Amino acid sequence: MYIFFYTLLIVLVGLGNKAFQSMSGGYDISNFLSDLPLIIFTYFGLIAIWGRAKDKSYFSKKFWRIYFCSILLSILAIPFFETNTLNMIKEFGIVQALVSYIVMSLIMAPYYWGLYSYSFSSNRIWKNA
Repeated sequence: MYIFFYTLLIVLVGLGNKAFQSMSGGYDISNFLSDLPLIIFTYFGLIAIWGRAKDKSYFSKKFWRIYFCSILLSILAIPFFETNTLNMIKEFGIVQALVSYIVMSLIMAPYYWGLYSYSFSSNRIWKNA
């Protein structure tokens, strides 16, 4: 349950940050619309985290394994394709961008661990499915 609330807190802080940026003029609706698919894709996993917390199966184990692998691929691919990351590299340099990326990945580590454990380790949940 802790991982669920931790991830929910991350989501709320992230959305609050987007709201704060929009009030300061640094983030508008077009930015939000371009970020929305990634936000939905990333945090769709909250369903798995909730299932892990409540020992309930949602969808299938295969679905969550594919989802987890997709999340891992997106983590590796985003720095090469996402314009904000590329702009940060140009503005601050590769070292600072890499450090920021690692810090953000570490903050998200409990979420990734929860997805992994739900998809690959939670045999008791999937026995009843």
